[in-house]
Amino acid sequence: MGVYTEEIHLAGHDGDELRAVLHRPEAPTRPLPGIVLIHEVFGADAFMLAVGERLAGAGFVTILPDLYTREGLPGPVGTAAEPAPEWTADQIHAAVASLPDRRVLRDLDAAAERLAGEPEVDPDRIGTIGFCMGGTYAFLFGCHSRRIAAVVDFYGRIVYPELGQNKPLQPLEMALNLSVPLLGFFGAEDTSIPMEHVESLREALTRFAKPFELMTVPGAGHGFVNHLRKNYSRPDAEAAWEHTLSFLGEAFELDD
Repeated sequence: MGVYTEEIHLAGHDGDELRAVLHRPEAPTRPLPGIVLIHEVFGADAFMLAVGERLAGAGFVTILPDLYTREGLPGPVGTAAEPAPEWTADQIHAAVASLPDRRVLRDLDAAAERLAGEPEVDPDRIGTIGFCMGGTYAFLFGCHSRRIAAVVDFYGRIVYPELGQNKPLQPLEMALNLSVPLLGFFGAEDTSIPMEHVESLREALTRFAKPFELMTVPGAGHGFVNHLRKNYSRPDAEAAWEHTLSFLGEAFELDD
């Protein structure tokens, strides 16, 4: 299936202009499901663009908003020669802490509305997928939005190291508000997301009778799906991809 890519702008929180990228299958013959794709801490980089293209190839229209549009990427920028430059731990921590959660959720609202307005998109079948920092926001978006019908969270933090003005609440505290099916993937060897945090989320979602599936991947570290970085595990990434497509097919009631 051919894929068409378009760079766009949309009005985010408070009307701020955001950059975004749309990926869509070429010449669709029926309304398609849509995905709000939420980038890692490293921004809307080559990996995230590859994910958007792959989802479009699988029959989804995706929108990838650049959550760093206002202030700029707070770390090394990828190039053709080095698409995934290393960030220091301090840069990663500062980048995550710099984004106000409430503002991000409003930006994602705008992205979902733009996606729902695309002529080839079925507005009742829009999901969200996020990786790393974006995984946290995918979960929070599923707790916040009534536009979203399914959530896939790839190793998003469940508990922030500290709270502040930009991070006033722990993601775990929002579990009661989740209103759509959730699929989550977490590496068993991910030192940034202890397994006790995953179990706390599992317990909360079970207690609140939420529809969810949390997958713990043995031997995998943080970022195991990102083919440009050192923790990439191809077998685990491909298994997660197939599971994601199956989950979305069921959530959206897609035909085989």
